[in-house]
Amino acid sequence: MKRKSIKCLMGLSLCAAMLLTACASKEDGNEAPVTEETEDTPAAGSTDDNSGDKPEENSGNEETAAEESEDISYFASAAADADTMIAEALEQYNAGDYTPLDEPVKYNVLWLGFTHVTYEDLDFQMTDFDREYLEAVTLNYEKSLESITDHNIDISVELHFVDDATPLTQWEGADWLYLNQKTVQPVIDSYAAGKSFDTVLTTVQTAGEENVSRNEDKDGYGINYVMLGLKTAGIENGMGYSTFDLQKPVDGTYPLEDPEIPSLYATAVSVHEWMHQLEYLGTIMGIPYPPTHAYQGETPGYEPYTANENDYDYFEFYKLVLTGKLPYTGGSGTEYVGMYPKMWPLVKNGVFNLGSFTIKAADGSGYLCGNEEDPTLTLSSDPCVWNIRYSSEKRFVLSPVDLPDKLVDLGNAWDMEGNTIGLWIYTGYADAQSWHLVGNKDGSYSIQTPYESGRLLTAQKGVQTTLCTEGADGVQNWIIEPVK
Repeated sequence: MKRKSIKCLMGLSLCAAMLLTACASKEDGNEAPVTEETEDTPAAGSTDDNSGDKPEENSGNEETAAEESEDISYFASAAADADTMIAEALEQYNAGDYTPLDEPVKYNVLWLGFTHVTYEDLDFQMTDFDREYLEAVTLNYEKSLESITDHNIDISVELHFVDDATPLTQWEGADWLYLNQKTVQPVIDSYAAGKSFDTVLTTVQTAGEENVSRNEDKDGYGINYVMLGLKTAGIENGMGYSTFDLQKPVDGTYPLEDPEIPSLYATAVSVHEWMHQLEYLGTIMGIPYPPTHAYQGETPGYEPYTANENDYDYFEFYKLVLTGKLPYTGGSGTEYVGMYPKMWPLVKNGVFNLGSFTIKAADGSGYLCGNEEDPTLTLSSDPCVWNIRYSSEKRFVLSPVDLPDKLVDLGNAWDMEGNTIGLWIYTGYADAQSWHLVGNKDGSYSIQTPYESGRLLTAQKGVQTTLCTEGADGVQNWIIEPVK
């Protein structure tokens, strides 16, 4: 939990008194916010003007009233679709059912080979052979994964080589270097424009005699190493992202004899890092899902695995995970965990990550914004762009596009009238960092805490955004529009 302020440590009664001043209500003599007409600016997924109107007759009909109160907005529909897919996958998992999908899941990979990367004076470049080898790796990755998963997933890899010199980033507190997603995002955007990719893999080459001779006399060589592999984003963040170095092929494994057999070391690394992206399924489904490093035998419930299928990777373990047949011993005995066929549709980009949106006050007073310097949300004259991701239980996570590691967060996880709402890193307190997006009749949305109080995100121009009861003074209705 986040650190409380010094004033709050003096006593909750003082804190509560201070916070209550932020949420004036209609009963206090203040007028409720006026919601502007939204006919010309429909919210995301808003229905036509008459969809929520109550008929003049049968006003006492309880069934009609229930239908009227049902949220059929864009976000409610997205939540329902995701919940249906999760329920179907969970049913198959609980039944131990491996029935394959009627149609394989189409899964699109953008793979970027950065042929020239640098760090201070260090300079690493791919050779012509490295380019040729990476082409074989991408093919081996695609065909072997399809074969392993009994073609429940149909992978299409689009490979591009990026020749511009690109700087590496040093891992904080260590000597590891890696290709930071923020650094290469403009390149990703240029290749992804107008297309739909589910993940991005980036590869650099750091081994080879040419790179040794180019760098061996420079400061830092032999101390700073390019990280073998790193997952920085997965299905919980929208489009996944993993990066790794190519390394040299093991003797006797290249050229490929059969692309459907995982035989290249770099294929093993790419599959390993990509599998990290899928681990979120355990959270979203509420089931034991194997960590990608469980082969080490240090994770309770999992036995250690060795590289006994070849001399350089753990594909026996990877195969068991990717087919839902990895033994796991928990409190109820041994079960088989990993990817069941109906879990594959859940890894598509867009199932949980719904895209980028602006969030505008329905009374026209500004846009909901936050920044790194001042984490408290405010209203701004200029629009800010938010990523909205489905979490579970009809909840959504809101994160600024420019600050993807920050989430809209209820201060100290206190469900208290007038408590401030800002940006904070992931804390594990789901109730404080996920929100109901409740559709209103006029096409606007209320942003509601999942706590029992049901208080709403409430904003005023020039004032900190707070959590208040319905009807409090300030903006509580929002127009949420997709960014084109």
